[in-house]
Amino acid sequence: MIINIMITKIIIMDFYNREKELALMSLLDKSKPSFLVITGKRRVGKTELIKQFSKNRQAIYFFVDSNKSIDILMDEFDRLLREEMDLPDYINVKEPENFLKFITSYDRDLVIAIDEFQRFLKVYPPFITQLQRYWDMKADNCRVFLIVSGSSIGMIRKIFIEAKAPLFKRADNILTLRSFTVRETFTMLDGMGITDLQEKLNLYFLFGGTVYYYRLFEKYQCTGFLDALEKLVFSEFAPLKDEVRDILIEEFGKEHSTYYEIISAISQGKCSMSEISEMTHVSSSSLSPYFYDLTDLLGIVEYRIPVTDSPKKSKKGKYFLKDNFFRFYGRFIYPALSQYMAGNYDPIMEKVLQQWQSYTGKLFEDILRELITDNIISEYPDVGSWWNRRGDEVDILAINRENRKVLAIEIKNKELTGNEARRILNFTADKVKLVGELSGMDVRIGVAARTVEDRESLEKEGFGVWELEDFL
Repeated sequence: MIINIMITKIIIMDFYNREKELALMSLLDKSKPSFLVITGKRRVGKTELIKQFSKNRQAIYFFVDSNKSIDILMDEFDRLLREEMDLPDYINVKEPENFLKFITSYDRDLVIAIDEFQRFLKVYPPFITQLQRYWDMKADNCRVFLIVSGSSIGMIRKIFIEAKAPLFKRADNILTLRSFTVRETFTMLDGMGITDLQEKLNLYFLFGGTVYYYRLFEKYQCTGFLDALEKLVFSEFAPLKDEVRDILIEEFGKEHSTYYEIISAISQGKCSMSEISEMTHVSSSSLSPYFYDLTDLLGIVEYRIPVTDSPKKSKKGKYFLKDNFFRFYGRFIYPALSQYMAGNYDPIMEKVLQQWQSYTGKLFEDILRELITDNIISEYPDVGSWWNRRGDEVDILAINRENRKVLAIEIKNKELTGNEARRILNFTADKVKLVGELSGMDVRIGVAARTVEDRESLEKEGFGVWELEDFL
């Protein structure tokens, strides 16, 4: 059984959609000794996956707290080992090397999980190189399945993936957990009793595919989107009240306020270096390290370029928040943080509800872009957005260079009449003419929305038409 600190007597929702990950872990467990790295952004479910896998197995979970010294951590590790395995007194694992020697020579089935492993870079860097040495020299009869996990994606890369990384090629596999897709999230919500499409959309707009937030939704017995806002965000004891601040402080310390500013700027539609610099106190030339941290370490920001551009040459790149809750926080809470921290929630809540329709327009685009891309990627290898410096944009531009064909799609977060759909299609056709790289290609125009009137007629005329319920 897994140790007590990992078992809590609370009712939690079912464990969803990690069957492939669990299958890989079971395979490695059967061929011990094995070494698995699990990474992914915060709250994506790494610890929950380890807990699920550890059921009915001899397993010990260790957590690396960056605020503790190596001596205190090893005392804790020693105590947990003794409690779980009833070790005799003569076995001493309080020293890092003794601990590593023990786990790489243990000859009975055992799962060892070390969470937030990358924090050893701060607490005690020699632990990582020592692990390299002891894992290389592990006993032939070792029966340990070592799992290390971490949410600082960039740090995990430096430890395990880069060519000169100390543990390069030591892990049998590196498993990157991603947030749930729209479909996966909606399936999970069905299982939680949320069946109304608009409720599902609103919850996804708020929380994205981050499973942790839906666990809170169930734990606090929320009945829907508005109830979730009130219980989880806008109340004195809301569990997500300090979520963003705590994460930023833990990762970036005194500089967390600068990351606040950048996140807020992006959430308000400022996507270029110059625009973000204007809304923060950071010059454009000094922003790069902050973006590295937000993209590679936290995994909440992504950098996009027009689908027709070369990644190495493009100068039209933009930054986008891919974590919906961070986006929500940056848009509505950070600009009114003093009011929020004082407990004056009503004006902020009112603003959220007044602006929700306009705010979620881009989020709806992201949802349909994800769903449509999955649908057409086999036919169009290059799928993305396109824009130029004048502000012209195409929501989805899909290109098949081999067959010289293009699909351009405009997305609208509304129910379109037939006339509206035709105007959008004509307008999109005009915009595509501005994309010089498509000269001589066969271009098809499409529209995607919640619903589209006269769909059948439009499709007979050769247009592409997609409605939300085609996918959900």
